[in-house]
Amino acid sequence: MTFSSQLEARQFLIAKITNQASRTATALSDAEHRMLQLNLNQPASAAGIPVEMLEDKSGSYEEKMANLLRSAYDRDDKAPEEQQKYREALRTLQNSGHYMLIVATTAIPQQRRFGNYAVYVIIALAVAAMIFALQMWTRGK
Repeated sequence: MTFSSQLEARQFLIAKITNQASRTATALSDAEHRMLQLNLNQPASAAGIPVEMLEDKSGSYEEKMANLLRSAYDRDDKAPEEQQKYREALRTLQNSGHYMLIVATTAIPQQRRFGNYAVYVIIALAVAAMIFALQMWTRGK
């Protein structure tokens, strides 16, 4: 499933957080709900959020939301297709101003791609082969 919009991806992640908060009896204030909807590219989306919360540098809000999202992700561990939705939502939000991107980047583990490791192994083997060939060539002289 790919999300048709950033709004749809954000709403998916918000639903996961609020559902997990309900499951764990974690209270979410109105301001916390509004922060989940915040889009830094749309200043009007900050309406109703206390300035102290917007300027908070402690990271406690992000940590709370990231822990809820991570718990929801871990709860869905028996459904890889559902976990894939989390990663697709994160990909959809990339390069956006949605505050949810900060929370999701912290909470959702990135898949390790075999291709990245394979490239490094091939480069290492090529360098080793070049060193070996250079040694053989210099011995012949």
